[in-house]
Amino acid sequence: MASPEKTAKSYFNEKGYKFSSYATQKVGDGAAYIYKFNKAGEISETELEDRITAAFSADENLSGLGLVATAEYREVATTSDISVGKIILACALGLLATFIISFFIVKAASALTIVCNAVISAVLYVMLIAITRVPAYPDFVIGGAVSIVLSVVMTFVITCRYKEKLKADGKADIKEIAAAGVKEGAFRLYLVAGLGAVAAIAFSVTGSAYLLFTGLKILIATCSAFLVSCVATPALWTVLKSKKSNG
Repeated sequence: MASPEKTAKSYFNEKGYKFSSYATQKVGDGAAYIYKFNKAGEISETELEDRITAAFSADENLSGLGLVATAEYREVATTSDISVGKIILACALGLLATFIISFFIVKAASALTIVCNAVISAVLYVMLIAITRVPAYPDFVIGGAVSIVLSVVMTFVITCRYKEKLKADGKADIKEIAAAGVKEGAFRLYLVAGLGAVAAIAFSVTGSAYLLFTGLKILIATCSAFLVSCVATPALWTVLKSKKSNG
């Protein structure tokens, strides 16, 4: 049985329309098919919509489904547009600045924990995108940046609790401090995670499939940052703090 995707793809090939890639995302009881063109077509968006809708109507397997095409021309990112070296350099400089700032506020062990969590959160974000099969483009980099920034903020919240406890009792057990830090910073962690979730929902309910994907990536980024901050911070900080104390 023919599908809207196959019919549209066949129509594009027949008419010579070239697109870089396409992704599908289930929406309600149907599916949205997004074709990403690098350049505007020779015909208007409205005319392309009409022609694809007519192609659906001409397909005997699809004619009774009432399918309507939506076309939107815009420039999109492709893998060829990405300079991996520049991205790595920007991330490295950002993490270095984060470490330096954190070092003066919450000291070495906490600063290292913040930087390590940022890297782990970014890696987890990429893994979750692959596992959930959410289309990487558009806005893949935005999701990665959100993951790193939220991880830095959340971990900083926890390490500030560590600093306060050590200042109140410098002889307190490090493991007990590590375990208590997440609990005492829970409200702020939920607040930051909640803001990320609200932003994701705001993008997702606009009715645009592109922004739906953006919202999903922000939600995944928020989840990765929250998980890493809550789980990795106590373990990492305990190890780093112990090494510093023993050294």
